[in-house]
Amino acid sequence: MSEKTEIEEIRKQLEKVTLEIFNLCEKRLQLSKKIGELKANAGMPIENAQVEQSLKNKVLEKCRKQGLDENFSLNLLQLLLEESKRVQRDIIKSRR
Repeated sequence: MSEKTEIEEIRKQLEKVTLEIFNLCEKRLQLSKKIGELKANAGMPIENAQVEQSLKNKVLEKCRKQGLDENFSLNLLQLLLEESKRVQRDIIKSRR
């Protein structure tokens, strides 16, 4: 296999993995919406620092085990958390 062919094959794999990541993001946001609806019904706050810290600790532990860059992983986690909170805020606003 030539290097050019190998690069093309790896790019296809990267594309597939990237699209899988977005599928998982969609699933995560659907779960966030469900939590947002439950929180809205219960009058609970959107943010829960203890839950976020626990998840952060788990992400850091996974990074250490897998050799992933912690800064990248924490930045990605922050994006995921912020989007989840945005979705939940939208649900609460729509009920006012």
